[in-house]
Amino acid sequence: MANEAQRQILELQTKLQETNRQIVQVRTQIQVKEREKKIAELQIRELNAAGPNTKTYTSVGKMFLHIPHEEILSQLQLKGQSLEDDVNVLGKKQAYLEKTYKETQDGVKEAVDALLPSKK
Repeated sequence: MANEAQRQILELQTKLQETNRQIVQVRTQIQVKEREKKIAELQIRELNAAGPNTKTYTSVGKMFLHIPHEEILSQLQLKGQSLEDDVNVLGKKQAYLEKTYKETQDGVKEAVDALLPSKK
């Protein structure tokens, strides 16, 4: 009985470590996506301030291509929306992982309490 409980505790601790690693990874991904989204928003703001008659270029490898102002704006808006969707999906994944972490943590506590003699 004690060996089974110890094995169960060890498995739950391993799951806790893995879940915690995934939570950290998702938080990092959210930060990166939010940073990219802010950059896209700043680019849109600057392009709007420059006006539609301003020549705009985009880099392709080592060269720059002239692209119409409206096309660059639409690309940046699509990128911003895509990043927003990614952040929402990652937020849901983070909530699920945090719930799993809490449940696993409760499982470890229950297993330890079952293993230790109660002080009644």
